[in-house]
Amino acid sequence: MRELFATLPDEPPPLPPGYLDTVLTRGRRSVRRRRIASTAAWAAVVLVLAGLVVPGVPRAVRPAAPATTPSLPDRFAGYSMLTSTVTSAPPGRAIALYGYGSGETFNMFQSLIVGADADTYRRVDAMEERDRPSALLAPDGTRVLLGDDRGATRDLVLVDLATGKRRSIPLGDPVGVRLLAWSPDGRHVAYSAAPLRHSGEFGTVNVVEAEVARTGTLRLLDLSTGRSTEVPSIRPAWTAAFAADSRRLAVQVGQTAHLVDLDGRELRRVQIPSGRELAAEVGWSPDGTFLATVPWLSDGPFTGSRGGDTNHGVFLWKVGDVQFLPLSGVRTPPAPVPDVVQLLGWRSADSVVVATVDDAGHASLAEVRLDAGTRRTLSAFATGSSCELGAQSCQLFDLHLATGLLPDLTVRNAGRPQRGPRPMLVDALIAVVILGGALLLWRRTRPSRRRRPSME
Repeated sequence: MRELFATLPDEPPPLPPGYLDTVLTRGRRSVRRRRIASTAAWAAVVLVLAGLVVPGVPRAVRPAAPATTPSLPDRFAGYSMLTSTVTSAPPGRAIALYGYGSGETFNMFQSLIVGADADTYRRVDAMEERDRPSALLAPDGTRVLLGDDRGATRDLVLVDLATGKRRSIPLGDPVGVRLLAWSPDGRHVAYSAAPLRHSGEFGTVNVVEAEVARTGTLRLLDLSTGRSTEVPSIRPAWTAAFAADSRRLAVQVGQTAHLVDLDGRELRRVQIPSGRELAAEVGWSPDGTFLATVPWLSDGPFTGSRGGDTNHGVFLWKVGDVQFLPLSGVRTPPAPVPDVVQLLGWRSADSVVVATVDDAGHASLAEVRLDAGTRRTLSAFATGSSCELGAQSCQLFDLHLATGLLPDLTVRNAGRPQRGPRPMLVDALIAVVILGGALLLWRRTRPSRRRRPSME
């Protein structure tokens, strides 16, 4: 080292004019840039974590405000595991309630509602807690009523979609329940109830649908008081539909439709053709002149394995038709409507909304004009291979529409699905990624500290 320094000239060469000032200025500028970048990176991390992903920071999601007219998306969104729940983020009024998903390898079914005023999707967590029981969507789309598929129950559960709150409606002694129909005015619900017992044929008391379909007695629930009135003469109550005035009810027992009032008094009987059943919930035309019937979805109320036409446990794949029984001689019954999977409601006395399925298994909703026989597609469902992590196609079942909203219904262009707050686990993973990226940026932008070489 001494020999190296001995070779240096006694006087170093002069530096260019202003060289030292230039070097100092550039050095200070580099330090400032690194400090600014580091400060900005950490500020961004703090803002993101504080506003989005810090656990405990409330992120209020307001229910969609009712629009002037209710609407239906022209295409329903696909399956997502990030859909929030009604309890954590109440959605407001709904246009549709349905089951969606797949259970081929893993049970990944969801019970969903879709907003009537925005592209809002929520899981009905109360239904999932009760093993996706028979359920009804209120005609105005503001509430969901649940039974219980786990066995005999002491109560029904009423879920308010505007607040997410639940109301328990006592039933007295434990009974098995099948929900049948909700009156257009929203006040009454018809359901069938029966004590559950061990049965060699069904094997367990938890097979609610089949047992109650064979032995259940009609009950009428007044939602304003929470009291149920039993109608002993209507047994076993198989399927039901209210008249437009909400004061009369058609209930099928065997092949006979019993027309009764809210006090249980029988007004009339109508014979239903063999092999057909009253369309669930919506089988009475708005003008009161027809009863709509569909083919048996099983072998009948006394020999079939399924629990009757309550639209519960029904996947949208079996195609049939809708036929009409006259209740008066005022109008000639419309021609049958072919290629129908499910009758979902009435827009008017001459217009119905149905679910259909094409040859590829894709489900859609259509409006059918009974007077002209024309059909117009309203909306389609995404049934591609997006379920079970992309391994299976999605299935659609237990479909209900808010029937009271159908007369004024419009179709909107589907926008980006509003699924509510993400699950906390996803937020935690996002936080880890953001913190890791910020740490890497900080390490790359901080000034390097190199050790000075030893002079020895």
